[in-house]
Amino acid sequence: DHLQAHFPMMHKIADPENSTAFHYRIPGYRGNIGIIAAYTRTFCGTCNRIRVTAQGVLKTCLYDSGVFSIKQVLRSGADDAQLKEKLEQAFSRRAKDGFEAESGNHRPAFESMSTIGG
Repeated sequence: DHLQAHFPMMHKIADPENSTAFHYRIPGYRGNIGIIAAYTRTFCGTCNRIRVTAQGVLKTCLYDSGVFSIKQVLRSGADDAQLKEKLEQAFSRRAKDGFEAESGNHRPAFESMSTIGG
């Protein structure tokens, strides 16, 4: 609403497939604006993103506490096939949405982007 009040010509444009943002364009300006609705978590069902934290932990959702440590798997001597199997298992067990992922998360509510692979 704030942006629309200041830029009344702003209009919704098509979102790329698997986008986590709602995209808008303002005529006369370069680029577009992407707004991620983090609190409503409306994109969770189509999200295809993963993150790896600085500690080597795989996260399939910003709200989970980590699925497994890629660092430990690699340091244990796993080969490519074993790593691929672990990754496929993790991807197939993604939470249905951010609320489900967060329900098992025992980490602080507000984390630095560096701790969540950002």
